[in-house]
Amino acid sequence: MTTSTADSSPSSPIAAAPAARASTAALPAVRHSWIDNLQGQLFGVVMIAFGMSMLHSLGLIIGQIAGVAFLVTYATGISFGMAFTLINLPFYLLAALRMGAAFTWRTLAAVTAVSVLTNVAGNYISYSHLDPAVGAVLAGLCVGIGLIGLFRHQASCGGMSILATYVQERTGFKAGWLLMGFDLALFATAALFLPMDRVFYSLIGAITMNLFVAWNHRYEWYIAR
Repeated sequence: MTTSTADSSPSSPIAAAPAARASTAALPAVRHSWIDNLQGQLFGVVMIAFGMSMLHSLGLIIGQIAGVAFLVTYATGISFGMAFTLINLPFYLLAALRMGAAFTWRTLAAVTAVSVLTNVAGNYISYSHLDPAVGAVLAGLCVGIGLIGLFRHQASCGGMSILATYVQERTGFKAGWLLMGFDLALFATAALFLPMDRVFYSLIGAITMNLFVAWNHRYEWYIAR
């Protein structure tokens, strides 16, 4: 029996893959320029606001602080942007202590921009028909890719991720468990105020967002810093 050498040849994709990974790993980290960071942050802000506008049009929520802001909006009638901005205020101090002034200012700018764009989106985008299941998934994907855009360009959308990381560093309690516990409490609370079908679709959107970020925001996949 003859053994084929195609898979071990230099031109074989199977043989080339390890070499390509090794070559990529050997590359020096590339630094983002200020314009790189600016365009990435702008992209992130626009995508998050677009996703939030879909959720708002459907009367849905999403996880973490944005979900709290949606609940406050539905319960009190104040705008999402106002609620989102106010709820994030305590987290800026924590971000300044833990992440530094530059990160805090970028996060403040991102939260403010998302708040403003979500508030005015209804003046430019009309959802005459949007199926809740489709809208929840699309919103989850939009918010997820927007968060990755912010994360990769030294910013965030504030909120519980900062607190969870801080608690993990101080106590050893895993950030992921804290975030999961917060979201479970959030959706349990939402079930007291929203119809169960809205809670269900909201949960679909939140799971979509979290899975997308967990799958794609991986340090080893990204060279530039």
